[in-house]
Amino acid sequence: MDFSAENGWRERLMRWLVQILHGLYRCANYRHATAWDVTLEDLQQLPAASTGRALAAFLQQHGFALMPKFESHDLFHVLLGYGVTVVDEVRMQCCLAGSGRRTAPTLVVIAVGWMFYPEYGRDFWRHYQRGKGMVNFSGWDFKALLLEPMAVSQARIHNPCS
Repeated sequence: MDFSAENGWRERLMRWLVQILHGLYRCANYRHATAWDVTLEDLQQLPAASTGRALAAFLQQHGFALMPKFESHDLFHVLLGYGVTVVDEVRMQCCLAGSGRRTAPTLVVIAVGWMFYPEYGRDFWRHYQRGKGMVNFSGWDFKALLLEPMAVSQARIHNPCS
């Protein structure tokens, strides 16, 4: 998440909580997850219209690196079109929850986001409703989407009838 433009107490506290959550999630799920064994350079070599190439562009644009066993998180940003601010992260987690993702970190980010940013409550609800209109893609093999055209990957997520 991008905290550079957000230095208020809420953003600093959210940053601290996200670091705690990331550590807890990593401890709980690290041994069960499988790293993609893909580098940024590998992604950059994929076809221009591919989902993997879009992920590479996102990572470069924000100065991020792929985190082993957490690669799908950045792909969620790319596929769903969310930015990297604190509020964007809460919006994305609301969307993911709406689509059926009910992990502890997702629910904690949403709860804390609603507490710290009550003025965004309606906005968060709108993003939850957006997710309700999507397929539940939480169990997908996201690495397999890397070669797929970005438009096809997004259409599969946004079209519950596909």
